[in-house]
Amino acid sequence: MDGRKHAQAMVGRARPLAELDGLLAATMEGRGRSAVILGEPGMGKTTLAEALADHAADSGAKVAWGWCSATEMPPFWPWRAILRELAPHHRLAADPPPRSSPDGLGLLRGDSGARARLFVSVIDALREIEGPLVLIVEDLQWADGASLLLLRTVIDALPGLRVLLVVTCRDEPHETGDAVLAVVRDLPTAVQRIRLEGLEVDEVAELVTRVLGPTATDELATVVHGRTGGNPFFVREVSRLLAARPATTDVPDGVREVLARRIARVSQDCQRILEVAAVAGDGVDVSLVMAVADNPADTALDLLEEAASARLLAGPPVDGRIWFTHALVREVLESSLGTARRAALHRALAEQLEATATDEDAAAGELARHWSAAFGPDAAERAAEWALRAARAARSRMGYEQAVDAYRIALRGQEIERTKVMLELGEAQMYAGDLEGSRQTFAQTAELARQAGRTSHLALAALGMGTGLGGFEVPLHNELQVQLLEEALGSLPERDGGLRAAAMGRLSLAYADSARERERIKLARSAVEMAGRVGDPCVESGALAAYCDTIAGPGQVVERFEAASRMLGIAERGHDSPCQLLARRLRVVALMERGDWPEVDAEVEAFARTSDRLMLPLYAWCVPLWRGARALMSGDFGAATRYADEAEAIGRRAGSANAALMVFTLRMWTHRTSGVLPTSFAAETHSIIKSVYDAPLALAMGASYFTAAGELNKAALFFDRLMSRGLDSIPDDCEWLEGMWHVGDAAIALDRADAAEEVARRLAPYEGLWVIDGIGGGVMGVTAHLLGRLAAFQGRTDEARRLLGRAIDAYHDSGAKPWLAKAEQDLAAIAGRTTRAAQAMEGLFHKYGRIWQLRWRDGEATVPDSKGMYDLSVLLARPGEPVHVLDLVAAGGGPQRAEVGGDTGPILDDQARAAYKRRLTELEADIAEAERDGESQLAGTLTEERDFLVRELAAAYGLGGRARTTGDPAERARKAVAMRIATAIKAIREVHPPLARHLELAVSTGRFCVYRPEETVTWHS
Repeated sequence: MDGRKHAQAMVGRARPLAELDGLLAATMEGRGRSAVILGEPGMGKTTLAEALADHAADSGAKVAWGWCSATEMPPFWPWRAILRELAPHHRLAADPPPRSSPDGLGLLRGDSGARARLFVSVIDALREIEGPLVLIVEDLQWADGASLLLLRTVIDALPGLRVLLVVTCRDEPHETGDAVLAVVRDLPTAVQRIRLEGLEVDEVAELVTRVLGPTATDELATVVHGRTGGNPFFVREVSRLLAARPATTDVPDGVREVLARRIARVSQDCQRILEVAAVAGDGVDVSLVMAVADNPADTALDLLEEAASARLLAGPPVDGRIWFTHALVREVLESSLGTARRAALHRALAEQLEATATDEDAAAGELARHWSAAFGPDAAERAAEWALRAARAARSRMGYEQAVDAYRIALRGQEIERTKVMLELGEAQMYAGDLEGSRQTFAQTAELARQAGRTSHLALAALGMGTGLGGFEVPLHNELQVQLLEEALGSLPERDGGLRAAAMGRLSLAYADSARERERIKLARSAVEMAGRVGDPCVESGALAAYCDTIAGPGQVVERFEAASRMLGIAERGHDSPCQLLARRLRVVALMERGDWPEVDAEVEAFARTSDRLMLPLYAWCVPLWRGARALMSGDFGAATRYADEAEAIGRRAGSANAALMVFTLRMWTHRTSGVLPTSFAAETHSIIKSVYDAPLALAMGASYFTAAGELNKAALFFDRLMSRGLDSIPDDCEWLEGMWHVGDAAIALDRADAAEEVARRLAPYEGLWVIDGIGGGVMGVTAHLLGRLAAFQGRTDEARRLLGRAIDAYHDSGAKPWLAKAEQDLAAIAGRTTRAAQAMEGLFHKYGRIWQLRWRDGEATVPDSKGMYDLSVLLARPGEPVHVLDLVAAGGGPQRAEVGGDTGPILDDQARAAYKRRLTELEADIAEAERDGESQLAGTLTEERDFLVRELAAAYGLGGRARTTGDPAERARKAVAMRIATAIKAIREVHPPLARHLELAVSTGRFCVYRPEETVTWHS
């Protein structure tokens, strides 16, 4: 058996294989042993036996197999096969059994002498063969009676033989004859019974991952486990089908055949009651099934007992409910029904449930499901009625995904208030994480409301496009939203009203980044005043949030914090959790700008407590984002990266474009602060900047980013384009400070004195404020730091010292380690501190025996020898020079680069790549068509398949479409060297934190590693 099969046998089967190995060891020592492996089809009995056979062969034992067959075969058939392999000259001479004994036992009972001679000859043959021996008899459930008696005889003789006898047998009563059951039951206690049960969820996950690769998720493994009951064969078949068709819910053909045979072995009456249970669904009340199947209680319970014995049900009804062994059994039963029969059962179940349900809200979802699948002129309306009730009940329990499905059924009815139901659907989609689908629903609702003259519903639809009255995530530059809000304001009565105030506040947000700045401020103030008069807490909170957005510049930090605090108080009094979160988000940003970091941390934790209670991804992604920014401030780049990954995963579930942008921001500042700017991330940065190329902030960010990456020509293109438009083009909003920081940073690197002077003049009033990227995805530093650098650049030494000193104090108080180190370096570089700077820029990195002696600035330490320390010494000796990882490996005593060899070929060949791309093109067209036709479920299914293929291509191809290869020695070396260097720096951090911080900022790893300090450093070795 090959290595892959060995690995599969071990998944969830380590303990039984260890038991068999123990029996094998005893046999090798001369003590015969036996075991019977029991389990339902697909549990891995044969695979386990094969693993044992391989172990036995490796140990020097002889292995022989015999098989029992479901077809009519001569007596002793498995023993004939075993002896044919071990003793070709031995013959099992036996006459056919008498006709009066169909079980094959008659001959042996009627002629004890013949039986004795036959059995003794087999035992003698086994004894004469040079052992040890391993005999494996497969599928004992199909054995003839003669073979069973010989089996028992061999077992009795085992103490005198060097033989391990292993038997596999299905333990399903309907597949195992009474004679076989009796033999297995009456085997001596010395025979080891090994019963294989279904795999656990984590074991299923391992199998699924082996088929689907790293794209498999824990959620998928849980679904597969639920459908298969952990049967390894079923798990592999379902996984293979998912690999071919990622979104399918079909039953694999092989699984269907196994289960269909199992179902066919029970009685017709049992099948009929199971069909009712399958249509009703897992966990159905047994009384409902009995009523629809028209079976008396005693008869029904006997039939269910029969189904449980056949392994179709998990057991007798538990708490009055029926549970299938696993979902695949129910799926096969239901799919075997004709359309008419299935629809008739759905109707019968719906009518019975309506007549007997004591909690109609709890039963509403099932009633909607049954009526929607039933036939009849009244079925659709009854389905819609129950679905609407189910949707509202699910929404009240925060079951938004279930509510979305139920609302869609409700909308098939004709006798509903359509625009109202669609507004509820849009809200449910939003909380379920389908923001784009939600906005499409609200757009459709607005059109219907316009046609029906429902002005209030038109206004609510327009507000819904920005996540409702609170407006937690409002899309900007959305012309349809602006048009709908303007239309709603024009149609609503010109008097105080909650909807009018909400629409005014939202329109002020929608006018952001437009030429209507004065109008939006006026609208926001009017909205706040009107909301206060109306007295609606949610509307007033939303209006205050819009007002905060209009005063987002650095000159209004105090006013903005006070407005957000007022908003929080209103939301808390009204018990409005989403508005509380929006208020806290605004407070977090204002507190960050003020540099009140203890209060920031307290506010983030308060936000987290409320968010955790709501359990909605739309709000939850902010928490890991802020925690990542704080980890970055402390210099914990690993934690910042992990938090970015967490925020990305939650934001993806929420469908949040803001989350994606803020995660990018956190990653960008993590890379910039650590001094490691991966090529792949630079490409992503360029792509994002290019997508909003005309935005002044994007131009400023591009200039700053590419100066940090050392691409000054590219940085100059962005810088010149921005300066041609003037610094006044950067709006005075929440991004103004950030934009000025980027411009000032680039002006220093590009030696643009005029721009540096203008930025310094504009930033001067805000030297005490911290510069925050977005809603806190990145912390860039305190403004005094940039002002100090600008002053030094302009030759204003005393002013530079003062400003940098203030920045150092701020960083020290806040624990901002990377910024503190940078500010200290900037201060040391100022004229007049040359001597101290020169002293600071010398170091010792010398190996004495098994330790390294380190000296940096005013500190000394020793670190144990390691390969990572040697790698660092090579890089420090060649500052600014990229060193290939294979050269580092060679310098440490490994093979030379020329001796290593190449890779073993691409992950995907050209043919597979072309097939993937063709399918992606087809999927894009199909998704667009499904979205045009309003088939969101189909569009979602197709989108999942598209995303799967994109991930496959991304894993197989790198930048520029270059094929990734397997077995690439440079890639292996890259990972090894990066880990060695990281481990070495970690060891240095424990004894000399300043040196570790310097190395973290100056050393970059990849296929080429480089030591690139900001100042010239002389290292003595």
